Amino acid sequence: MINAGDYNKKISIYQIEKMEDNDGFVAKNEVIILKPLSKVKTTKGYTLIANGSDFEKAYTNFTIRYSKKVEDAYYNSNRDVYVKYKDKIYTVEYLNNVDEANIELEMQCKRVTK
Repeated sequence: MINAGDYNKKISIYQIEKMEDNDGFVAKNEVIILKPLSKVKTTKGYTLIANGSDFEKAYTNFTIRYSKKVEDAYYNSNRDVYVKYKDKIYTVEYLNNVDEANIELEMQCKRVTK
């Protein structure tokens, strides 16, 4: 059973599209795919230490209601899909249609650091 109250964090899912501007220069534009409510789950520090993982490999899982639009964008664009949450940008490393039931999409994301 899915609790609708778990989806309480607003995120934006987008792609970066390269377009030529009026002066002939290539400009990058964010094209928003969807702005869903999400369930957010971060990897806990204890889990990282127990597994001997590097803190740079810490993932954040965003779970949203199933969207064919997001799934198609992910698989048709060589997986160049991004999530914006609380002014932080994440790359989608893995997309999972939970139990292939077309009810929830789980996105395993890694934070982009510049």
